[in-house]
Amino acid sequence: MRKELFNNNHSSTAFVLLDSKLCQACWNCLDVCFNDVIGRINLPWHKHIKFIKASACKGCMKCVKSCKTGAISKIFKENGGYYDKKY
Repeated sequence: MRKELFNNNHSSTAFVLLDSKLCQACWNCLDVCFNDVIGRINLPWHKHIKFIKASACKGCMKCVKSCKTGAISKIFKENGGYYDKKY
């Protein structure tokens, strides 16, 4: 198995934040991400996305727009800090 699969930091990139509890494993975000940033956990009892190459994220927000459950949200920058905002 690849080493990065065991890295615990699969919940954000520099531009987006993932709440895996909201992910319903529709895989729409995988279809729109052409930089291979997003991967999947697809076990019978445990299904959701994860970020496997967060550094490759360009911030296009296609994944955010494709996510109907709000599991992926944009990270906004304010006063040097970051916070997430769900729509």
